Amino acid sequence: MSQLKPIRPIPGLIALSLTLLIWFVIPAPEGVQENAWQLLALFIGTIAAIIGKALPIGAISVIAIASVALTQVTSPGDAKASLDDALSGFSNSLIWLIGISMIISVSLNKTGLGARIGYWLISLFGKRSLGIAYSLTFSELILAPVTPSNTARGGGIIHPIMKSIADSFDSKPDDPASSKKIGRFLALVNYNTNPITSAMFITATAPNPLIVNL
Repeated sequence: MSQLKPIRPIPGLIALSLTLLIWFVIPAPEGVQENAWQLLALFIGTIAAIIGKALPIGAISVIAIASVALTQVTSPGDAKASLDDALSGFSNSLIWLIGISMIISVSLNKTGLGARIGYWLISLFGKRSLGIAYSLTFSELILAPVTPSNTARGGGIIHPIMKSIADSFDSKPDDPASSKKIGRFLALVNYNTNPITSAMFITATAPNPLIVNL
């Protein structure tokens, strides 16, 4: 029980206030249906709760789904249809694909496998600076399909490897002279490789499934 995250009342009240304000006070713009405006109110309140960390994101998601079903904003007057709408995301195969990839991503970070893959490639091809750059690129390529967050992959796995290599060459980011040795080059490689690998696989970053649906 001591490990449970407590409810943060102030962010929770702010999120609830925004929802009620949009729902009851601010009128729907011309051409926007009332139930669509109410759905927007729930959406903004949910985003505010997530940003303010009023509860763990899983709890916020459950509350948001339940609110959509109970208020029947998607299908006014039809409780069954509203419940189907609220739970429709769970039938999307791409969502489950992302969920499985996230589980694998967490295991990569906790076990250190992602870093070991990177260092193993560097041990094979890292005799020159260009070889190190290719090793970082291939590491990104290998990890991209099972890491549905380009930020976690580029910043949490590849960047520490790149930085440790730069440090071993006495290339420091806060030193204008030494940063140009190899650190800047490897940082640019990491920076440019990350969006490329993100565009290569559906599970490489979270927005990709939405793009597929569109």
